Amino acid sequence: MIKRLTISPIFLIISLITYDLSKSDILLYSTISTISFWIFVILILPTSFYNYIKDGIVKNWRKKIFWLIVGLYISYHVILYSFFFYLLLPGSIRAISFSLSFNAGIGYSVPPPLTFFLEWVSNSPAIWFFIGPYEGDIIPFSTFIGVILALLIGLNVMEIIKLWGISNKLSKSIVLVPSLGVVSGSSCCVFLPSIIMYSIALSISSITATILSILSSFTYFVLAYYGLPIISATVLFHNLTLLNKLNKKLSFNR
Repeated sequence: MIKRLTISPIFLIISLITYDLSKSDILLYSTISTISFWIFVILILPTSFYNYIKDGIVKNWRKKIFWLIVGLYISYHVILYSFFFYLLLPGSIRAISFSLSFNAGIGYSVPPPLTFFLEWVSNSPAIWFFIGPYEGDIIPFSTFIGVILALLIGLNVMEIIKLWGISNKLSKSIVLVPSLGVVSGSSCCVFLPSIIMYSIALSISSITATILSILSSFTYFVLAYYGLPIISATVLFHNLTLLNKLNKKLSFNR
């Protein structure tokens, strides 16, 4: 932990320097700045998090179900979420098109004032693509938190499977509690209230301005974009630690 914390400021400094240089070559320096910043974040994560993730991956390395869960969630979180969002908008289902055209590219943002640095490294650069009329975006923060959530969900599921296997018939019900933890942790990030409010706002003109003013506020943006995914990861990690301890205890008592 001490070694990681000693190295981490170097990457933050690189990120800030390349942010300042990005006016000369936005795509190049934006890429370096963003990668350096998220390496910095990875390095300052708690040691306990590293240990659980590392031990879990080593233990489940050869299990296809684990990687299937991880792959499916990453695909949904990073790529498909915007498609589902589009389908929930009023009238979008009736307007579904099955065009097979595909377009993709790389986008980046002009470096903003330093006060918006975190938002900049969260969104730039990004890969955008269209499948027919449907847009998907792969952005840095979404990818970073998506990988973390996918690993946590996969490890939680594997621990639940193990718990089910070692529990006797009378104690099978204890599996329900950690299972609910996984569901609540993974669904929190989906943020259905935003989608529902947005859909209602577009459907009922009399309240459109009020709801859109809430959804466009800075406080709401920070909560929805950063707060909820981080809360989801925290819930899933706490759930994983409890499951791990419970499995060890039950295995020891057998």
